[in-house]
Amino acid sequence: MLAKIRFFTLILLALFASSAIAASFNFAIHTDAHPWDKADAEKEVAKFVKALDGKVNLEVFDANARKQLADWVEAHTAGGGNTLILTGITPSTLYPPGNAKPDGSILEEFLDAGNSIFNTGEYTFYTSEGPQETNEQQGLPNIIDVPEAFVWHGRGAGAWQAGTVVMTPTADGKKYAPSLKEYGTSYPFHVEDYEKSPWELEIALAENTAEDLRVEPGVIVNKDTDGRLGIFVQAYVGDIPHPGVSWGDIMSEFILNFFVPEILSVDPTDKLATTWGEIKLDR
Repeated sequence: MLAKIRFFTLILLALFASSAIAASFNFAIHTDAHPWDKADAEKEVAKFVKALDGKVNLEVFDANARKQLADWVEAHTAGGGNTLILTGITPSTLYPPGNAKPDGSILEEFLDAGNSIFNTGEYTFYTSEGPQETNEQQGLPNIIDVPEAFVWHGRGAGAWQAGTVVMTPTADGKKYAPSLKEYGTSYPFHVEDYEKSPWELEIALAENTAEDLRVEPGVIVNKDTDGRLGIFVQAYVGDIPHPGVSWGDIMSEFILNFFVPEILSVDPTDKLATTWGEIKLDR
């Protein structure tokens, strides 16, 4: 009888913990999208928001809500564990245009505090206040403090190419983002860029190994700060990849299937697993 009571108590605790855990996951998405077509971007945002509705705390900021977005980022910096999603534009309220503040920006401080940034669309942190190329490629190395970090087609600062890099889903990609299929990306991670830095590859959802190891979608994690940077379907023109590839589906599936249960819930899950093990021993 005692074991049964403890078993049902565990179930109630698990349900309560699940609810509390979901309530503690803070996400924000800025919907100023580039280079996606406006109608396509709105469709993708709507799919993304619907998928996460009720599962995490998600605040949606429109293109002009730059000040409000910066307020959210500053309010959710300390303590880590929060996630900012950019759709191809890096607002000047987070990182001044033209790389005017290469160190200590609101965006860099957010990442250094153990939070996560996910980007889709344009080259990571390349643009600001619209499609104007106001940060260019230096924004990424500045924000993550890795001088060698560039997400061109080829490896290196000047390795832009007109074509795309074909990414093939990995086993993890098929498992955690079932909507993912082979597609062409413009801007992948080059894993070698991070070998002499605190950053390392955490998960590759798709990859290309024809030259060096290129990953996209994928997430890198800073071993010193626990900050994370994820890239999902990055492109410089709106028709790459083809319309059948949905960043809204891919990113939301990844968040719900891997990021929340495997990364954000590590400590609560471990505690529940320990309790369950103790109950089984008592039965």
